[in-house]
Amino acid sequence: MHWIVIFFILHILVCTVVLCLRILRILKCGYINIFIAFFVPVWGMVMLIRKRYSDKHSEREGEEIDARMPTAEFEKKSVPIDQDEKDIVPLAEALAVNDSVTRRDIMMDILYSVNKSIVVENDDLKEKVVPLEEALVVNDTATRRNLIIDVLYSNPSEYVAQLNDAKENKDTEVVHYAATALAEIQKDFDLKFHDIMLRKAEDPDNEATDNEYQVLLENYIASGLLEGDALKNQLRNYSELLDRKISRKETKGRWTLLNKKADADLKLRDAKALDKDVVLMSKRWPEHENVYMYKMQSAMLKKDSVRIREIIKEIRDKNIYLSAELRGLVQFWDEKAG
Repeated sequence: MHWIVIFFILHILVCTVVLCLRILRILKCGYINIFIAFFVPVWGMVMLIRKRYSDKHSEREGEEIDARMPTAEFEKKSVPIDQDEKDIVPLAEALAVNDSVTRRDIMMDILYSVNKSIVVENDDLKEKVVPLEEALVVNDTATRRNLIIDVLYSNPSEYVAQLNDAKENKDTEVVHYAATALAEIQKDFDLKFHDIMLRKAEDPDNEATDNEYQVLLENYIASGLLEGDALKNQLRNYSELLDRKISRKETKGRWTLLNKKADADLKLRDAKALDKDVVLMSKRWPEHENVYMYKMQSAMLKKDSVRIREIIKEIRDKNIYLSAELRGLVQFWDEKAG
């Protein structure tokens, strides 16, 4: 029995040494072979040695691959540098001083590097694409219905104008789909307004709720769902909300809010409210062109040609910067006066 214990101790020591050599990558073999050698004394070790000898004299043995993720440092080392850094000049300088051939080569390199990762597929149908409004008019019944269904499954709120046109289509199914989509968009707005109004009732001065209400009103007004008195009512709500926000001393972005309110009052054709907006603008930004733009718009709402010419004279006397829109108004009234 004594010699059996010694044998197993020697066997375990040998296997341990083999395992250490494998961990240190001195011995190249699979861990499964060491596992077999451990549990099959003598013959397992013989098999391991025989397989190692066989691998060494055959083409099956390959270099181990380091599967670690490449680091930036590793990538830098792997990039061959054929030229000295002192030969490199800025791109702008290279384009300015080099000859035409070099400049073209540089630009081709840039274009290649920009475009090589972009896959551009040939679109044979590109010239066959027509606006949705035209497609609803000229295409066959199946195509019209498929178009409307595509709109319903994409983002119908972006196609309100087209859906309104589709309601006048001769195809009753297209009309039904369009009306259903518009009703769903309207319902979504109604639910959002209801939720905000409940929160405003609980906390009327909550700034975050007012900001959310402002964005919702802007989206609703711009959606194309509103017209006539409904549009005027929402514009009035929008103007009143902005007026409350502007009246707060801690309000940020006052200039932007004033411009938005002036635009809303202009759409409402409310010259009195627009004059109030202009007064507030003039207190902090007296020389800004928008002040004179809204002054002229207010005078035009009142049909006060004398006041319009006074504003034009003031613009010229103060040498106010004229944008294309303001310049067009001034030229229009100059021609009218002439």
